[in-house]
Amino acid sequence: MNMSRTISSVLFLLVMAAIAAVGIVYLRSYSGTEVKPAVSTSAAADIVMYRQDDEKWASEKLGGSEYTMKSSGCLVSCIASALTMQGAEQTPGTLNRIFSENNVYDSEGNILWDKIDAFDFHFARVYDDVSSEDIDKCLSDGDYPIVKVRRNGNGSFHYVLIAGTENGEYVCMDPLEDELMLLSDYGDTVYSVRCVGIEKISADTESNTLN
Repeated sequence: MNMSRTISSVLFLLVMAAIAAVGIVYLRSYSGTEVKPAVSTSAAADIVMYRQDDEKWASEKLGGSEYTMKSSGCLVSCIASALTMQGAEQTPGTLNRIFSENNVYDSEGNILWDKIDAFDFHFARVYDDVSSEDIDKCLSDGDYPIVKVRRNGNGSFHYVLIAGTENGEYVCMDPLEDELMLLSDYGDTVYSVRCVGIEKISADTESNTLN
């Protein structure tokens, strides 16, 4: 009897520990991480600003999902901006059609990041944690980190592209704004980090675009 109780107690403790671990991960992702640039990185001279609700693509669906570019196309718009500034010109509309035709979206319109890696000369990095070090490294490499934030710091989740730093602040391209924003406009709090760009290849090798 005592042995059975001991085993039951151990199993109970293991289950509770597992639940606690999952809870910590969930709370960390839900509460976000406050970040500030540790190094200065000049913003791109010509930041490409795309709006997800541009009438040219606003009504287009994300793959086979019910979601449209206007309602949920912030991430695609950020990726299009990043690629265009690196020389692989894409509008959110053309990129959305490419993603849709190549099954880059799941049924809910979420991007399947490993699918982007399948395109020649392009990469997608999904960071496990949020840190200013990773964001700064991405910028110093000539890439543009895309971060998940909350609108106005406490509203709905949203994606913006970090284009550099200015006066100790991250400068952002927001697909729902007509002017550049600062990460402090979102409380300097980030919930996840992505980085999509062009693989660095030799100058005599022709660079493909996402098509």
